[in-house]
Parts: sequence; C-alpha cells; structure tokens
Amino acid sequence: MVKKITNNEYIKILEFYKIPIPKTKNLIQKEAENVLSEKLCKCIKDIDVEEPRSIGICTKTIFNKKGFTRGKFRCKNKRFVTFRKTMPKKTRKTNK
Repeated sequence: MVKKITNNEYIKILEFYKIPIPKTKNLIQKEAENVLSEKLCKCIKDIDVEEPRSIGICTKTIFNKKGFTRGKFRCKNKRFVTFRKTMPKKTRKTNK
C-alpha cells in the first residue's frame, strides 16, 4: 500500500541531510526531491556493476530503508525523482 508524503516528512528529509528548510510547502517538497534525486544519481554512477543492478542497490539504500518507494526518475539533463511512503502490510487474523 502506498501513501502520499506529508510536509513533515519532507522536512525530516531535509533535516537528515542538514539542509536549510525553505518557507513554503512547494519549495520544501522540491528541495527534498532534488536532494534525493542528486543522491540517487551520484550513487548509480559510483557503483561499478551494471546499471540496472546499481539502480536497485541505490534504491534500496536511499529509499527503501527510509520507508519510501521510488517511482520514476531521470539523471540526465534535469534530474528528478518521484517517491511515495510505503505502508507495512497488515496481517489478517484467521479464525480457527
């Protein structure tokens, strides 16, 4: 299950990377997405294995461990990445 990211979560991302927090919500969101897209693209270039495998490794370290799901991204020309918050699957109780 995927959920939209709140403004507080964008602020937590910026605080984690020690980046000053802008005043408006739109700027906060853009700044957080820019930071993560830059981080992803640098990680992909630094790893020496094939590109699809390096994308998976970097996605796991940057997004999945923080509880996000990576969507579309681009590293050439204008960098961008889309991501959402993942919700843990709820376990169902079965009656005996």
